[in-house]
Amino acid sequence: MQETPIKVDPQSNAPVWTPPRQALWQRIAQHDFEPDTPLNFTRRLARDHGWRLDEARAAIDAYRRFCFLAIVSPAPVTPSEVVDEVWHQHLIYSRDYWTIWCGQALRAPLHHDPTPGGPEAQMVYRQQYAETLALHEQFFGPPAAELWPATHLRFGRPRYHVTDRSHWLIFPRPTAWIRRLSKR
Repeated sequence: MQETPIKVDPQSNAPVWTPPRQALWQRIAQHDFEPDTPLNFTRRLARDHGWRLDEARAAIDAYRRFCFLAIVSPAPVTPSEVVDEVWHQHLIYSRDYWTIWCGQALRAPLHHDPTPGGPEAQMVYRQQYAETLALHEQFFGPPAAELWPATHLRFGRPRYHVTDRSHWLIFPRPTAWIRRLSKR
């Protein structure tokens, strides 16, 4: 479990990590995404996205932080694509998501609203995402670029696509493949 640093809001000079926020973070950090089953949440996330187990765990940690920010933020927050992928999977684990995650850990509902599309929505989500990055930095420090890319990259073309691999042959981009090999 991560320690909560002592930080002060630069505008109000009030502590960022209040006791209720510390308690919320402890509940979030204690949630078990890896129960002792052959295909638990983390393993399924790794399998379905072609991620290594450590990459799936890092994505889940980013998701934990995002959910914390969603609860403490006075304004709507927008996830990165990686975090959104974790959130999508968590939603299909509906009993865990609604009863344990929202009911016991967050103690609040956290609904996932897809974009209605269009340039106006794009502007709104770009602004929310930039504010989410700033809020992340306030609570947790600078977000990891591989999990939280810069706003212009996040709202470039979509990176994720659901593909039926029985009908398509998919090859990794050479640079991604080489980068992946160098991390092993």
